[in-house]
Amino acid sequence: MILKEGEVVFEVPDKLTITKKDEVFYNPRMKTCRDLSIVIVQAFLNLYHKVDKCYICDALAGSGIRGLRYAKEIEFSGDLQVFLNDINPKAYEKIINNAKMNKIENIKVFNEDANTFLSKHFRFFNVIDLDPFGSPSPYIDQAIRALVTRNGLLCITATDTAALCGRAKKSCLRKYLAYPLFGRDCHEFALRVLVGYVMRMATKYEISLKPVFCHSTDHYVRVYLVTDRGAKRADKTFEMLGYVKDVNGIKIIKKFEEGYEKGFSGPLYIGNLYDKTLVDEALKIAEEKKLNERVLKILNAISEEAEINQVGCYDTHQLGKILKISVPPIKDIINKLKELGFKATVTHYNPKGIKTNATLKDVIDVMYSCKN
Repeated sequence: MILKEGEVVFEVPDKLTITKKDEVFYNPRMKTCRDLSIVIVQAFLNLYHKVDKCYICDALAGSGIRGLRYAKEIEFSGDLQVFLNDINPKAYEKIINNAKMNKIENIKVFNEDANTFLSKHFRFFNVIDLDPFGSPSPYIDQAIRALVTRNGLLCITATDTAALCGRAKKSCLRKYLAYPLFGRDCHEFALRVLVGYVMRMATKYEISLKPVFCHSTDHYVRVYLVTDRGAKRADKTFEMLGYVKDVNGIKIIKKFEEGYEKGFSGPLYIGNLYDKTLVDEALKIAEEKKLNERVLKILNAISEEAEINQVGCYDTHQLGKILKISVPPIKDIINKLKELGFKATVTHYNPKGIKTNATLKDVIDVMYSCKN
């Protein structure tokens, strides 16, 4: 069947089960993720990329829709080349045919194992996108090695949220060398576990990684990290890692150097997940492109989250249950916090969660005052 996504028309098999059994893998539910990828990569190039060539890699391309959209929709004044790879020979053929259908010529297509492909392109790519079926952990090491060491962008999707969100703890420990946190804001901690793992993997190459955009949407989490090089910068990675314990919504944080203690999750990233300037640039681009309401809603929410460096959030329904009170409308709580001079917003991943620089006592006081 013939479909259209963004500016690309493409062909996929008539029967789609969205499993590994498909002749060529394509997941229509990931359109929002791909829309966001276009504007984040475009914002990254506008802000970080100062050279006249850009090589983008889609290492697990499937139908090729993500890489083909990069090739056609990204605006770049220099030499933009997109390298698409998939181990499935039928996917390889489909990508070539889809490129011809759209008259896209600034691509190169490969039919190899992803790690083999990445290992052949040491320090070559400016942007690498990993969008696997399941966990990205088997590909992260080679992706780091294939990325330029300064101002490169690593984009990673993980769909194994049972592991990252804490429902499969042994799986998380095995894949990400960390204990997950299962709770009302587990989706944020899934992002923090993934970011922390990728950052640790980069340090052995004397590379530091900084998250600039992350989101947890639908059945997956997605992170974007920018590279910088040098042993001293890599050493500073560990200052941004730690362990977290949740006690009735209160986050107890231990630094990485203090070591693991039973009952804590981690190691995970405890800094700000966003580059506010990049988020706002991406939002501006999305508005100019007139992307759909859902994409704009996510970007608007994250734009406000980016101003607040809080680990986790306050879940108002959890607090209401503990306090044994009915919960006021979340908009009323947020407006009251702002009236008191605090920053506050609804989290993009939890419509009942508030991210704020107010203390838990301040939030509870406001919840009571909103009822009076």
